[in-house]
Amino acid sequence: MNRRRLPADRSVVGGGAAACGCRRSWLWERGSDGRSGKHRRALCAKGKNAGLFLTAVECNSIGLGMMSGPNGVAGGVYAAFQEVKAGRADTVIILENDLYRRADAKVVDECLAAAKTVIVIDHLLTPTAAKAHFVLPAATFAEATGTLVNNEGRAQRAYQVFEPAGNVRASWRWLAELMFACGDQRGCQWKCIDDVIAAMAAEMPQFAPAAKISPPADYRIRGMKVPRQPHRYSGRTAMTADIDVDEPQTHEDADSPLAFTMEGYEGQPPSSLVREYWAGGWNSVQALNKFQQEVGGPMRDDHPGLRMIEPEAKATPAVKIDVPPAFVNQAASGKWLIVPAHHIFGSEELSVLSPGIASLSPRPYVGLNPEDAARLDVAEGQGVELIIGGANVRASVRIRPSLPSGVATLPVGLKDMVHVDLPAQGQIRKATSGAGSSGPEGRTA
Repeated sequence: MNRRRLPADRSVVGGGAAACGCRRSWLWERGSDGRSGKHRRALCAKGKNAGLFLTAVECNSIGLGMMSGPNGVAGGVYAAFQEVKAGRADTVIILENDLYRRADAKVVDECLAAAKTVIVIDHLLTPTAAKAHFVLPAATFAEATGTLVNNEGRAQRAYQVFEPAGNVRASWRWLAELMFACGDQRGCQWKCIDDVIAAMAAEMPQFAPAAKISPPADYRIRGMKVPRQPHRYSGRTAMTADIDVDEPQTHEDADSPLAFTMEGYEGQPPSSLVREYWAGGWNSVQALNKFQQEVGGPMRDDHPGLRMIEPEAKATPAVKIDVPPAFVNQAASGKWLIVPAHHIFGSEELSVLSPGIASLSPRPYVGLNPEDAARLDVAEGQGVELIIGGANVRASVRIRPSLPSGVATLPVGLKDMVHVDLPAQGQIRKATSGAGSSGPEGRTA
């Protein structure tokens, strides 16, 4: 699902107030702490037809969340750290993640030091990978077939685009080999991604619908696979002429009904296998109507995936949430509620690795309400010191009129930013030296 991310302070703090004047209002949230439902009920009580739309901070956050609790793995990253530090686990396998973006650096260092063996499976050389005993090159989303669970709990299949080079392979294939090396024979039974999903559904039944979201790997039309390349594809021999004038053998894709070639079934495949919108006599995307049930309507044989979270008919909601106490403005006593601010450029992990995109990301800052900035006697761009948990962060001030007094924002994910678990209570005071210099704990922003 494509969506436009709203500015953090507006979507979380100002969205409810802005919605009150709308005929059809929506509350946009990146997660739920129990307040969202109250906001919606309050609007509905005033005759406003309000809806609730929850978004996740990162791709597959919902899928990972579904793995916890009943029929899943309880606890989070800190629970895993405790298992290692307590000696109940001596090997750590880190799958496509940088732990330093998830937890305090000191806590991560202690966990990695306590582990006998650290194995990282990733396609990025992260600070976590730099401290691993073994690093296995994983395929990116474009190099391996996988499944995405979006913000509404809908499982959707993503197909491999091209063949990876060298020893790069899908993460689950590395896991299967590690299982075999440890004497676990179950990984030997995984020949394709369909086998992995079936094994996962057997362990966690909540993922059973994921096996039905697209045709299986052995699906064929008239005995043929669906070609990835268009029928006018040419120059294949020239692409590798510097290596060999003979065309190399085509790689066999064991994970999907798609083929890395222009040969195969030329008709219109199921919608989940459509590689392009093309029809004779039509140019480019104008051919889209040939794939629709009607112009502007849904696709023929439309299959946008399956929702794995569905309400039961006449079911009574049984949601158990530890609702936090109502917000109390404590700015006068030097305390603020610090909430995360997500930026399109900079907060996402890959965006900070591209110099061009990274140049558009903001510098580290603390967002303050004008009234709170006046209370601290600071102006736009001046330095403040934020004390939160064990971190001491110094950054410049950004005035955010949309923030209520007593609430401050701290951007997350920016390069060289220390990790802070948010939201949390913190203290803010005017910096005694320039913004960005080392604080008492040696932590900087």
